[in-house]
Formats: sequence, structure tokens, C-alpha cells
Amino acid sequence: MQSSTALFYVIARILAVGLFFTSGIDKLFHYSENLALMTDNQVPTFFLPLVILLEVGGSLAIALGFLTRFTAFFMAIFSILAAILFYQGWSYQHLIVWLKNASCAAGLILLVIQGAGRFSLDYWFFSSRQKKTRI
Repeated sequence: MQSSTALFYVIARILAVGLFFTSGIDKLFHYSENLALMTDNQVPTFFLPLVILLEVGGSLAIALGFLTRFTAFFMAIFSILAAILFYQGWSYQHLIVWLKNASCAAGLILLVIQGAGRFSLDYWFFSSRQKKTRI
């Protein structure tokens, strides 16, 4: 993989998770409002800490290229579930948000398929493990 392609993987990973990271941080600062939103949508509130962990922790993991395929898989599922649970209805605004979530899921699925690229912790761990098994 050429260096420029590897750099584009880094940029893509960061862009793919920017929305999730800022959303998770916002949930931390507006915890009670998010609990109320979950209650209004009949979603058990015990999920909120897990959602924050996935959004913040998962975003950092993907940005660094750590457990990228695994994390991207769960974030893609989360994206679709969030759209189903929180954006019901047939208004234009719901459609736009639903499509945003679907687009995020699509990008994350591409990370599941392609992996993190050469400039990632996944690549570093895999290469070092592969060198040890050859010796």
C-alpha cells in the first residue's frame, strides 16, 4: 500500500467517526436530557453509558486503527438501531436523519471490509505478530 493511500485511510477513519465522537461527548455533558430522550422513545436508560462508551471509545479506537473491523461492525449496527428507535415517522427531517445514519453505517461497513490500513495499530500489531511466528 502506498503511503498516500495509507494516509487516506487515516483521514477516512477520522472523518467516519467524528460525528459519533462529538455526539458521545455531548451525551456526557447533557446526560439528563439524553436520559429523558431515551425515556420518551421507550429505550431503557441503562443503555446510555454503553452508548457513550461506544461513541467515544469506539471513535477513538477506529481513529487510531485499533480493533477497527470489530468496532466498526458494532458502530454500524448501532447507527441503524438508533435510526429505527429515535427517528420514526415520515417527515422529511426524519428521512434526512435516517439517511445520515444509513450513510454512517455504510462507511463503517466499508471499514469492516477493508480494515484500518497501514497507518494503524491493527497493522502494527498484526505485522509484529506475523514476524514472531516466522522466526
